Amino acid sequence: MQSELKTRDDLLQALKTGDMTKVDSVLLVLSYEKIPESAIDSLEILQVNLIRGRYDLAVPQLANIFMKAGQKVRFSFANDSLFQYLRNETRFAAEYNDRPGNLDQRERLLKLKKYLTDAAQANMKQEYRDLASILVDLHPYYHFFDKEFWINLGGLSKRTLGMDSMANIVANRVESWVDYHQEMDTVAAKPMLERMRAFCANYPESEYSAWLGKKLGDIESRQEEYKRYRNYYIDKLYTGGLGFEVFLGYSLTYVLGVPIQFSRLIITPSYIGGETSTSYRLDDGSWISDESLGGFFVTVGFDVFENKWLKIQPFIGGIEFYTAGLQADYRFWMSKTRGSEFHDATYFSLKFRYMGIYRTTKTVSEVEDDVEKGPSEEKEWNDRFFVGFGVHFW
Repeated sequence: MQSELKTRDDLLQALKTGDMTKVDSVLLVLSYEKIPESAIDSLEILQVNLIRGRYDLAVPQLANIFMKAGQKVRFSFANDSLFQYLRNETRFAAEYNDRPGNLDQRERLLKLKKYLTDAAQANMKQEYRDLASILVDLHPYYHFFDKEFWINLGGLSKRTLGMDSMANIVANRVESWVDYHQEMDTVAAKPMLERMRAFCANYPESEYSAWLGKKLGDIESRQEEYKRYRNYYIDKLYTGGLGFEVFLGYSLTYVLGVPIQFSRLIITPSYIGGETSTSYRLDDGSWISDESLGGFFVTVGFDVFENKWLKIQPFIGGIEFYTAGLQADYRFWMSKTRGSEFHDATYFSLKFRYMGIYRTTKTVSEVEDDVEKGPSEEKEWNDRFFVGFGVHFW
């Protein structure tokens, strides 16, 4: 590889000095190797043409790479300064560890989008300009793997099955890919699909028309899958979950609860406290004492209505007292997507609760000469209103 490495270094120096005539001659030398793409591969050639603004070459090269998504391809043997220069200059066909993963992905997409936006305005034949205008919005549906992925042992995985290092063949260079956890521009997809249909109609003999026609159907299918995935809550309505909720009411009364839902049935072990007992003397000498409201209780509710934002449940309950009432939850935040492993999701909610409480509320004692006589108990129904906050796991 010594002669090839020397020629690659010549290409690197020509790119750095802007000697495009030298770039063309060196590319020609590197392209004629006994083992195809052993000295320079198609991804590196694409990167070279993007750097020097040769969009008339880069646009069809990129489309050809996309057309081979998921297929075994070749990478050049060389891991040298040219390779590092190309990946650092273009920064779209690699994953970098110098920034957070989500920021890295967004900036890589923006980098290629800038190249393609410039290409759509470049001085080349109309077919390639139209193709570039499609690739501007189509490229986020693909994920690149450059040589670094295969060189790094940490990147080797089941995708390397069938890899032939002696013939520089690996599993793929690019794969059709959409991360549903990331935002998808569904607005941009609609005009892109129209441009794809127009391209197939305007250039029926183009080598890219059949591919774009098939891809059009794939994108529409992906759009529907994405919408279902991001609207996951539809499948979770009236289903199970676990949460924690806290309520505040009159006179600093509080309620703590752990709702557990099975289908539409909601069982909530709870504790109520915070209200102190009070007493006062009547004109006839009797003392009236309000018993403090506190203790454990369990409610059983029924999920009668639920949508993305609102949930309503009537309930009954008891243990240390009896209760019945109605609760409404307003979901003001929820996870954008389900968890990837357990398909769980989280949401926060504001809560409004009415509780009717039936309990022992008064002890009445007649007092004569400071001696209590004849204590008695009274049962009474009280209306209580609460506001609260809850966190839930679907």
